[in-house]
Amino acid sequence: MSPNGWAFLVMLFTFGSCESIRPICETDDCKKTADRILAYMDPSVRPCDDFYKFACGKFLESAELRDDTTQNSSFTQVNDILEDQLKAIVFEEPRSDEPYPYRTMKHLFSLCLDEDKIDARGVSPALSRLEAAGGWPVLGNWSEFGWSFLDTEIRLRNLSIGGGSLFQISVSIDAKNTSKRVIEIDQAGLGLPREFLVKGLSDPIVQAYYSYMVDIAEMYGADRRLAQVKLNESLMFEIELAKITVPREQRRDYERMYNPYELEDLMAEFGWVNWAALLESMMPESVQLRKNELIIVNEVEFLKKLEVFLQKYSDEVIANYMMWQAAGDMTDILTNEMRNRKLEYRRTTVGVAAREPRWKECIAVASSLSLALSSLYVERYFDETSKKVALNMTNMIRDEIIRDIQVLDWMDEETKKRAVYKASQVVQHIGYPDELTDMNKIEEFYKELDIDKDQYFEALVDLSRWANNYRFRQLREEVNRTDWRSHGTVTMVNAFYNPMENSMQFPAGILQQPFFSARVPQYLSYARIGFIIGHEITHGFDDQGSQFDYKGDLNEWWGKESKENFMKKKMCMINQYGSYKDSQTQMNLNGINTQGENVADNGGFKLAYLAYHRMADQLMEPEPGLPNLEQYSNEQLFMISTANLWCTRYRPEALRMQITTGVHSPAEFRVNGVLKNFPEFSKVFQCGPGDVMNPENKCAVW
Repeated sequence: MSPNGWAFLVMLFTFGSCESIRPICETDDCKKTADRILAYMDPSVRPCDDFYKFACGKFLESAELRDDTTQNSSFTQVNDILEDQLKAIVFEEPRSDEPYPYRTMKHLFSLCLDEDKIDARGVSPALSRLEAAGGWPVLGNWSEFGWSFLDTEIRLRNLSIGGGSLFQISVSIDAKNTSKRVIEIDQAGLGLPREFLVKGLSDPIVQAYYSYMVDIAEMYGADRRLAQVKLNESLMFEIELAKITVPREQRRDYERMYNPYELEDLMAEFGWVNWAALLESMMPESVQLRKNELIIVNEVEFLKKLEVFLQKYSDEVIANYMMWQAAGDMTDILTNEMRNRKLEYRRTTVGVAAREPRWKECIAVASSLSLALSSLYVERYFDETSKKVALNMTNMIRDEIIRDIQVLDWMDEETKKRAVYKASQVVQHIGYPDELTDMNKIEEFYKELDIDKDQYFEALVDLSRWANNYRFRQLREEVNRTDWRSHGTVTMVNAFYNPMENSMQFPAGILQQPFFSARVPQYLSYARIGFIIGHEITHGFDDQGSQFDYKGDLNEWWGKESKENFMKKKMCMINQYGSYKDSQTQMNLNGINTQGENVADNGGFKLAYLAYHRMADQLMEPEPGLPNLEQYSNEQLFMISTANLWCTRYRPEALRMQITTGVHSPAEFRVNGVLKNFPEFSKVFQCGPGDVMNPENKCAVW
């Protein structure tokens, strides 16, 4: 039904029915939504006992889990639709008159699809580069004479096949002067999450990782017995390296991780690395390293410990570790045999039993040219009305957090003013930037990209080198919070808040059913995309976002007493979620690592609910209900719809990985945890004292 048709329907209901009678929405989108809710919910469960099972019970019992997926949820379902749309784009033959970025993106996709050609080359393209980087000892093509880890690091980066296994180097926004970019040095990038490595070889995931290492080395040509010995040494090195890295729980304080050095000072304090030589090797010719180059070191103690740590090991062990990391990173772009072996490894870590169809793997590769692909996607599939409606809803919800801040009883007046101003200055990126439809700008962005026309491996190396050069050229550019290049990747089912920009992005890919529709009652849209909008806005005031001011600068803008009150409220939520145990894995949640997302979930739901009610109060009549769900009020349908959005069936292995390493709580707690803390829920569903969903002690930050 057209937007005008929907308006006419509402008018009929408004003026043609008694106030006591709620009309029923009969649009196709309403019928689909009602069918989905009915198919997912289990009305035999009392909402006050377990609202997640009430809203999702049937789905949890019957939802299909494809062999190639780790979960089934609204997000994966919409992602499947999105991938089918992208498939129609990338499978088209490139036309000679088509703009260069489009042709290049489609050509890269076709190179990826040609598995026979990739298999025919075997591992030779990777082997030649490993040898050029100094050789991999486990393959027998290595000499200790003249070897140094710095030379190897430089060669790996110059060959665009690795680097970062001992410390990571990137170009990022300067957290204390967000109009500039800086070089950032961080701790080692590990081949397996720290949480598993520190458990040692007795951990099943670590054992699977070791077996995978040995098998991949053998596919590269190593003698199996030698690989078992040498890679055991390499793994023990990585386990001990993991122990000197800083755990996630301690990496949420940006002030602690902001340690500025000028290049000369860095060389003086950490002289065991020739930082000037390393950084110069990473930069394109157009960018010159400055003597007073500002460099931010995230983990100073790690770098100090790393110097001592490396002295304990032979060059051969260090070389085997560094080259394994490079070789392991290349498995995805080599033979089917290697990719199938990685599948077996992922079966242990996240439970998948099959690889995705090759075309899906190749869409992920084509998405490396994200602005080109996003430009075509927007042109063909995006509904412009969605952008306008979502923008209006975003403004409504942003206004709601401003009202909420103004009436807080735990924040002093000066801090309130700063918080309100920060909320008012949030930059919104809705749908897509207009520049995506300007082919001149797309071509200008990709003008220096020249990838191999015949070989897949070389094409990806060319792409990696171009991306590295682009990042370092940005080092000399002023940061623009509205830069379309930073917000032009819209082919994704996700949303973001960037604290260093004080900006949020809702890409085109997520502005579709079931998250969003302009042809349903507004309580459905507020309950779903409205919740996500509120979630992202609240990130500006969670434990990490709250460290940044209205410009995105790392800056203490809180009054002392207000900050202490905030910390107490935050600790309530940390302890609350940390006490929750997942029944499928029998694991407790990590309340520290998930605190930012939990604060955003709780605040986001509240903001969406309040914003909807403020809008609904202005209507002459209640909005229509849903077919076959007439027994539920609009407020109840709001809460059911939010829960329905998060219905998720997980593989136990994937859920275990998420709880161990993730920042998001499992779906059950994103629903029940929020509603237990929201007093209005118990009023709407008439939950009494003592009901599970109505605990006496509730936590609230915003």
